[in-house]
Amino acid sequence: MIAPCGLNCAVCNEALREDSPCIGCRSEGNKGEYCANLCKIVKCEIRKSLPDGFCDRCPQYPCREIVDKECWYVNAYPMIESLMGNLAFIRENGIEKFLQREKERWTCSDCGRIISVHDGICYGCGKNYTD
Repeated sequence: MIAPCGLNCAVCNEALREDSPCIGCRSEGNKGEYCANLCKIVKCEIRKSLPDGFCDRCPQYPCREIVDKECWYVNAYPMIESLMGNLAFIRENGIEKFLQREKERWTCSDCGRIISVHDGICYGCGKNYTD
């Protein structure tokens, strides 16, 4: 569920919805509209040829799509998420430590369910993490 751009798909509203949740942009099957049809990173042929499929291995990194998406996630949502920071963390510490950090960061302290990156709300109990 870690996207090529470094985002954690598991904390996306599309993955958290009850009916037909998105299974992540790396997987085949049900995806949200953006990942299925609009994201240029998912469709990038260069990225598909990289050994682990992460964008930071690309000779064109950071491309315009990465920079635009980075700015969007840092500025548009209440829960700040840096995809470029995530990729750097993965390279420095490994995917297992990254996954552990993500689990700690996005798990609700009240009910143990997942907090959405898009609105800062726990999808289990409704606790608001933006207050």
